[in-house]
Parts: sequence; structure tokens; C-alpha cells
Amino acid sequence: MEMKKRPYALKVVSMMVLVVWLLISPAVGCPSDGRECKTCIVNQMKFGCPTCVPILRCMARCLWGGKSRPYCVRRCDCGGGTPKLSDCKKCMSRCKCSCMAY
Repeated sequence: MEMKKRPYALKVVSMMVLVVWLLISPAVGCPSDGRECKTCIVNQMKFGCPTCVPILRCMARCLWGGKSRPYCVRRCDCGGGTPKLSDCKKCMSRCKCSCMAY
């Protein structure tokens, strides 16, 4: 039973790490009440960095697919494309919202 919980916990932790990466260094601030975090992230994906959306979706699919974080960071393998670590880092640093404190 405990072995079944561990892969699920790993997936959840991996996804949380991805979300934290998206929120660490703000490109666009959110209001002080924090209600606009979701809108902020959606707007960043639509308008702030649309070229990064496929890479970030690929990373999320890889993590939710049960692969390890190091594997997903090295190679997402979505649609035949394999983004490099530098591609993911560029997108993560460019597509963020300041919602951590709320």
C-alpha cells in the first residue's frame, strides 16, 4: 500500500516544483489580495510568453506521466521535440507571476 502512495506523492511534489518555478521571480505582479494569481499565470501564457507554452505543457505532461523530474528536465519528448534544459530555464525565468506571498 505504501509503495502505491509514493509514486503519487512524487508526481504531486514534482508538479508543485513546476508551479513554484512559475511563481518565483515575477515578470508581472499580482494584486495584494492574491485573487488574480490564476489570471496572471494564464495571461503570461497567452500574452507574455506564448512561445514557451508548448515547452511548459510538455514538462507538465512528462511529470504527470510518472517520469522522474531529472528525466523531464533533460528530455520531455513531446511530439517528437525534445526541449533542452536551457530552453525550459529561459521560459521559466520569463513566464512568472508574483503570487508566492499571498
